[in-house]
Amino acid sequence: MLKNFFVIAFRFIWRNKTFSILNFLCLTFGLTCSLVAVLNIKRVTGYDKFNENYNRLYQVEANVTYFNGDRFPKENLSASLGDIVKSDIPEIESVARIVYRDHIFIYGNESFTQRGIYTDPDFLKMFSYPMLSGNANNPFENNSIIISERMAIKFFKSTDCIGKPLIINDGSSGEPVQKSYVVSGILKDVPSQSYIQFDFIIPFREFLTANNSSLEAGASAVQLWAMLNRNALAETVNTRLKTLIKNHEATLNQELFLFPLKEKMLYYYIGGRRVWGEMRNIVVISCLGFAILLIACFNFINLAIAQNFRRYREAGIKKVIGAQRSSIMLQYLGETFLLTFISLFTATELARIAVIGLNRAFNGNVQFDFSDSGIILAFLGIAVFTALVSGIIPALFLSSASPLNVLKGSIVTSHSFSSFRQGLIVFQFTIPIVLIIIMLIIKQQDGFLRHYDLGFDKNSLLIIQNSVELDSHAESIRTEMLSVPGIESVSFTDCIPARGSRMSDEVTWDGKSSTEKTHFWCINTDFNFDKIVNLKITAGRYFDKSHPADSACFLVNDIAAGLMGYKDPVGRSVTLDDRKGTVIGMFKDYRVILSGPQVPVIISISKEPKNNMLIKCANGNYSALNASIKDILGKYEPDKTYQPVLFRDIMSRTELTTVSNLIGLAFIISVLLACLGLAGLTSFTTAGKTKEIGIRKINGATVGSIMKLLGLNYTKWLLIATIISLPLSFLIGNMFLGRFTLRTPMPYWAFAAGPIIAYLIAVSSFALQCWKASTRNPVEALRYE
Repeated sequence: MLKNFFVIAFRFIWRNKTFSILNFLCLTFGLTCSLVAVLNIKRVTGYDKFNENYNRLYQVEANVTYFNGDRFPKENLSASLGDIVKSDIPEIESVARIVYRDHIFIYGNESFTQRGIYTDPDFLKMFSYPMLSGNANNPFENNSIIISERMAIKFFKSTDCIGKPLIINDGSSGEPVQKSYVVSGILKDVPSQSYIQFDFIIPFREFLTANNSSLEAGASAVQLWAMLNRNALAETVNTRLKTLIKNHEATLNQELFLFPLKEKMLYYYIGGRRVWGEMRNIVVISCLGFAILLIACFNFINLAIAQNFRRYREAGIKKVIGAQRSSIMLQYLGETFLLTFISLFTATELARIAVIGLNRAFNGNVQFDFSDSGIILAFLGIAVFTALVSGIIPALFLSSASPLNVLKGSIVTSHSFSSFRQGLIVFQFTIPIVLIIIMLIIKQQDGFLRHYDLGFDKNSLLIIQNSVELDSHAESIRTEMLSVPGIESVSFTDCIPARGSRMSDEVTWDGKSSTEKTHFWCINTDFNFDKIVNLKITAGRYFDKSHPADSACFLVNDIAAGLMGYKDPVGRSVTLDDRKGTVIGMFKDYRVILSGPQVPVIISISKEPKNNMLIKCANGNYSALNASIKDILGKYEPDKTYQPVLFRDIMSRTELTTVSNLIGLAFIISVLLACLGLAGLTSFTTAGKTKEIGIRKINGATVGSIMKLLGLNYTKWLLIATIISLPLSFLIGNMFLGRFTLRTPMPYWAFAAGPIIAYLIAVSSFALQCWKASTRNPVEALRYE
């Protein structure tokens, strides 16, 4: 029985090579896309699952009420909240504060920059980062440091380094420092699928020693992580957290809430609402993979039904000699499963290759691991689903053969299931048309944000990540830089234009209520910042070196002035973080962030660290200046290599770039799959009309009229697909653009360009088949069969 099945199946596949190859290609590409989608879902949803307390770990964050009533999230909180949260909420078992820092470490003659954390002792009890060596029960001794296995090998060439010294060569307090630490423990390398990434741990008390201000109420200093008791309910804890800050500091308009570790990679909060982060990419990739797989399945169904007209006699004869309908269905489904699993093996290898290419193209880290039983089961489940969807309808159609019609010699040649098959073609082309329109809309918005006029030339602005050492020699570096031909201005600042800045609610002015806490976006810079970003001063002036008192003054934008209730804020007193000064100027149209509305901004000059150096070049001639800039910086910090980056390159990608590229790739695959199926269907259809075409040509029909006749149905299907796709694309596109404060007008040209592109590609897939059929010798056509 089984042998007979395989003999019939392979015989059919071999004798119908064109049909089999087309279906093999469609299923292979459809399965490849769905497998890649599954691997990406597995990657994102697998973050932090190595933690034993995975379901009990939460980050404590705050929702802060904005000046216009909007709410935004605040991830970094006051360091003092750790003790308050643990003492006031019994459901919280442990708390750990985390501060990320990049430090330059020195050992012997070598130095490296490493990223690590300052944290509390309970951190290693809450999170599952196992130690290779050291005292796991008490690793946080005085002047101790715990390092990763990777860091140990980099510095000491071995993990046998307990008790050895490491020197930090920088500090965050504004002055260069050197401090020695002793290695007290070695951790296994942090898994790549960990939300918290670090290479060293320093006791949190060391951070507090140099940053005592982080304990102030309302400070934005630390991440606060909490582990709930095993039986605690997050909803109950959230209720208590909501009013916790107001009970201790009534002037702070903040509401704490728990953010589960298992959702940190998937979501973020805006306006008090949870919105998609990486979950957006999961949904997009999953929908694209599923849509492409459906196109492949529908291709198979259409081609199979067309091919079944030739197998109808076979099924009818089997029934005459006693075969049951179920056995005919099982035979066909078995053939479908066989072809699907052959495609699965090929798709698995293609997916492995595709993952490597996609990781490089989209900076991803999708892993292809066949040792994971979950991956194998997912792959098999997709293959079974594909085989059932592809095979069940053709199997029902084939098994419906009537023995009576077969005995009469009446072979079914009518277009049974015609409406259904045409509907499948319409669906196959609706998906690519929607995809290309949405891709064009996203690319338009992406380009709008990337090329948004910020008031300065993006091609002439260089950015260098500053260090404490360079910041301490700012004036000397500026003087040397300005002596280089082609450099017009140099500014040291703690922010990059349009990329965000520090926020503070410690801003007061005359007449402000003591209970009012409003967040301002604060820029700490120097006397040359306005020359870099071309500030539009609408009242007063910018800071001037000839006025020594300006270093204690402020500039505010028109939003901040309106919030303070001043039409002309110049001359008014303002206090920022306990520094009282006078407003000497007002500006407008400077964008701190592009992803939201205009916000209140205050600019000051202080001795606080400035981690960015902005260099304005003449005529964008930055490439010729690189060597000179590196030489100057090398004088002050010879052990570190600096690479200037063009602001244009920073803005060359946004969060939409990857999404639009993925949708564009999905459009190419989906439209090629649809065209592949359409080409095969055209081949079968024209073969069935061979005699009709011959008779028409003998009666005087021209090649053009026959091509028009053959292509009319396909054009009709494409037109219906376009009609369906246009309102659907508009609805999705309108919802998408509605998410942005700064957004491009709806690009209505995309609703014409998208269908035209899809139509031209589709026509090319069936035009050749129609041409061959219409130019065939009518004598050969009449001899057909």
